[in-house]
Amino acid sequence: MADRPEYPSYPGGDGSGEKPPVAPPQAPPAYGQAPPQHGQQPPPYGQPPPYGQQPLYQQQPPYGQPAYGPPQHGYAPPPAVATNGKAIAALVLGIVSIFFCYLGLLIGPAAIVLGVLAGNELKSRPGAQAGEGLARAGLITGIVGTAIWGLVTALMVIGLTVA
Repeated sequence: MADRPEYPSYPGGDGSGEKPPVAPPQAPPAYGQAPPQHGQQPPPYGQPPPYGQQPLYQQQPPYGQPAYGPPQHGYAPPPAVATNGKAIAALVLGIVSIFFCYLGLLIGPAAIVLGVLAGNELKSRPGAQAGEGLARAGLITGIVGTAIWGLVTALMVIGLTVA
């Protein structure tokens, strides 16, 4: 049996079957505290930290107060950009002209005019106001409302002449 290969030995695997001694477990250091020095015991669980060290938790601010202070970087939030009033009016009138097609003759062209005026204002002063999409949507819905009014009127005329 001299040809048996040599296997690597494991810790405590000297063949005696005994395991090496294990150090007793210690609690990890608390967050924000330095680990205990060699031979020094950490404070017991639930006990306040020694004088001069930070507690494990911070007291929360009262309700309604910001949890964090102002931003620490040097940038201010961007200013709020106002939406063009004509663009909003154009969209509202355009939607109304679609749903109330009998008012389409009055409201549809007003939505078209306001949509064009708002679009021109927004193009002449880029970035000053928002609402390009609203102006375009008001223009489109005004055209659709006017077209529906024209279609309803044409159908009424055809219906009256045929009957």
